[in-house]
Amino acid sequence: MAANVITTVAVWVVVVAGLVTSLPQRGGYQDYTIKRYTNERVCWWNEICKEEFVNEFRCKCPHYTYCRSPGRYYNAYCSVMASGYIWMQPRFTESYNSFGKK
Repeated sequence: MAANVITTVAVWVVVVAGLVTSLPQRGGYQDYTIKRYTNERVCWWNEICKEEFVNEFRCKCPHYTYCRSPGRYYNAYCSVMASGYIWMQPRFTESYNSFGKK
């Protein structure tokens, strides 16, 4: 009897663990398509880091924050939340200036 109970509990633990690990992960969609900045400066808190329909960042978000928006075609702001549409920002040394030179 005790062996059946232990076996049943073990099976339930495996089933629940399988269901939990197969759930979709929450988080943001990361976009690496934009490589340029209009000017090399750090944004203020909750400042617009990327305007809608513009292919350059206005500024770089501070350390431990993300340039995020609710979707691809919205203004993006610096935020600590990593959900929504995340625009991944390159370092200043990796970016190209407005003239296309490194």
